[in-house]
Amino acid sequence: MSSREDRSLLRIIDANLNRLSEALRVAEDVCRFHWNQEGFARELKGLRHEILEGLLSSEAARKALLDGRDIEGDPGREAPPGLPPGASAESMAFRNIERAKEAIRVLEEACRAARPDVVGLLARGRYLLYSIEKGIGRLASAGDPQARLQAASLCLLGTGALTARPLLEAIEQALAAGVRMVQLREKGLPDRELLRQARALRELTARHDALLVINDRPDVALLCGADGVHVGQDDLPLGAIRALVGEKILVGVSTHSADQARKAAREGADYVGVGPVFKTSTKDAGPPLGPEELSAILKELSIPAFAIGGITAEKARELARAGCKRWAVSSGILSAEDVPERVRAYLDALKA
Repeated sequence: MSSREDRSLLRIIDANLNRLSEALRVAEDVCRFHWNQEGFARELKGLRHEILEGLLSSEAARKALLDGRDIEGDPGREAPPGLPPGASAESMAFRNIERAKEAIRVLEEACRAARPDVVGLLARGRYLLYSIEKGIGRLASAGDPQARLQAASLCLLGTGALTARPLLEAIEQALAAGVRMVQLREKGLPDRELLRQARALRELTARHDALLVINDRPDVALLCGADGVHVGQDDLPLGAIRALVGEKILVGVSTHSADQARKAAREGADYVGVGPVFKTSTKDAGPPLGPEELSAILKELSIPAFAIGGITAEKARELARAGCKRWAVSSGILSAEDVPERVRAYLDALKA
């Protein structure tokens, strides 16, 4: 390779390393300050530092790039067109993710000749960037929550007291195994800790394309960007909740009889929880309905309904035979030694 080619490759690497670093920092700050997502921001920061350290691993490598830099002689030095006035923070994030993807691909190709030792690092970083982009894409648009609600068959009720391991760890395992809806139900947490957990869960559920619903707290649901809020019979009325959260956020209601379920549907609930179906120590909401009464209630509803209360994986099969397609579970999953295996047992009940 000629010295001219060497110099050209160094200029390409230098320009794209700068472009990548700048773009990752913008996307990182949007995740941090707009979405309040510490995990995505930390991953973007880590990727930026890892690639900078990999390509600038020695003084000689840094000096070579700086020596090859020719700002005045760069025919493309004019600033590219930016975002239009009034563009959203989300647009800023995605525009810079696109810039980062372009830059890291150019770096990968240029380094095959000039720095083959870092090609593997760049390839891993590129795929990590694809994964991050997918996750923040769900934060920004979240798809159609109604369509995703229709597709959800198993809702995990997240309560830390029911698991021996950290709650977020157990929920992450459940999401990886196929849970597509999580309701955070932590009534005893201080507000700041509840919001911290809600934001962390918003990130986990976004990564797995799952719905996040916050129990009782429309304020926390709005602050963490949740997909929905769930209320009980003694909480704020559904109309007041809807006035607070608007039409884009799902509102679910706990019901314990056919009359309550019909009333929630008439007043505009997006879904209901119905139960307890079986005897349970998790929640005291009256005598168990049993599969037959649950089946009769479900036939009267046109909105999704999740059976709740004492539903083991075995009893889930019984409910499936009675026509129930959705259930909400807490200790049945969270107390399991093998959370993924238990999740698969519940999902298999539908197939059976």
